[in-house]
This record gives sequence, structure tokens and C-alpha cells, in this order.
Amino acid sequence: MKLHDLFLSCLLSLLGPGFLSAKETFFNGKDLSGWSAEDMSYWSVQNGGIVGTKGDQKIPSNQFLWYDKKVKDFKLTLQVKQIPFAANAGIQFRSTREPNGQAVGYQADIGKGWWGSLYHEHGRKILAKNLDTEGTNLKHEKWNTYEILAVGHRIWLAINGKITVALRDPIGELEGQISLQVHGGMPQKVIYKDLVLERYPEVKMLGMNQSELDKLLELAPKGFIKPRGK
Repeated sequence: MKLHDLFLSCLLSLLGPGFLSAKETFFNGKDLSGWSAEDMSYWSVQNGGIVGTKGDQKIPSNQFLWYDKKVKDFKLTLQVKQIPFAANAGIQFRSTREPNGQAVGYQADIGKGWWGSLYHEHGRKILAKNLDTEGTNLKHEKWNTYEILAVGHRIWLAINGKITVALRDPIGELEGQISLQVHGGMPQKVIYKDLVLERYPEVKMLGMNQSELDKLLELAPKGFIKPRGK
């Protein structure tokens, strides 16, 4: 561990989460500066949002757009719209970028029957399923607010003001990159906008404090580490 990281870890343990909290608008709404992908032809900026699509063509394999900087403890809030609703996408976090541009790590899932679930891409697969599989809290093919809070081994996901996952994962990754996915398969368009990243946030969400959020936590399954997954 680098001396700077060791000092920061000690400082945070003394001061507590939230002391160094800082919001970071890490997408400028104009271009993809600070982002990269194996194939940039899938990605563009339109009307202030990041668009993943290949038009009316099928997508041969999962495509990921990577934010260049790594994150540890963070809260991410963004708006997501997916057309058609039956398609699939996701938000990777604390993930590792493979040489071919694919991802290994946590994914806040998007797609019919998958919205609000926590998946482990190319690893342990489903870690926590959103019980609202019919998407009654979702706005089909319209903007949905997605929130991800990850502090230590604790992860909470929420969609449109409702928590969908609260998980404690003792063997999970604590650091990595964020990336946006458009899933291989049917022609589709997924749009991400209003991305706001807060590093070292307070443990609070949707009006609940740390104690209230901790009571919701479940323990993640260990499963098996696999070379390939979804």
C-alpha cells in the first residue's frame, strides 16, 4: 500500500465517512473526455447524455465505456433510460478492465427483470436480486433515477427512491473503475445522464441514516469465481 493511501485510510477511520466527501461531476455533458472504450463507435454524447447503441444493428458482445479514474467508497447518482424496455445494460463499479475492454466486478443491473439487482460481471454472477422483478417502480422507456452507495463492504442500490439491494459482501472488491454497459444482443439504446459522483460519502440514503441502512443489510453468497459470466 502506498504511503498516501495508508495515511488516507487511517485518517478516514479516525474522522468517519463523510468528512472528506466531495461531489464530482465526472461527465461534462458535451463529450467523452475522461472516458474510453475498446470500440468507441458504440458511444456518443447526445442532448447532454451518454448514449450506447449501434442503431438498428444487433450488438455482437457486451460493450463498456470506462471512466478513467478508480473509485473506492462512493455514491453515484444518475438518470437512465433504456429503449426497448426488454433490453439489458448495467453500471459497473469497483471493476477491473480486462485487456479486451470487458469488465470483471460489480454491476448495478438494468433491464427487464434485472433493474435494481446486483450482479458480479464475469465472476460470481447474481449477488442480490431485486424482488420487484415486474418493475412496478420503473418508468418504462423513460428516465429512471439510479443510486449506488458503496462504503467498505456494504452496498446499497436504489431506483426512483426505493432501495432494491442492501448487501454486505466481505469478499468483494473495495476499489476499481466505473463503466457503463450496453449489453450484447438485440438492437437497443441506453442513455445515461446527470451523472454525479461523491467520493467518501456519508452513509445515508433516501432519508435514512447509517444505523437504519445497516439494518437492511443481507450477507452476500460466496459462490465461485468463474472466468466468464453474463
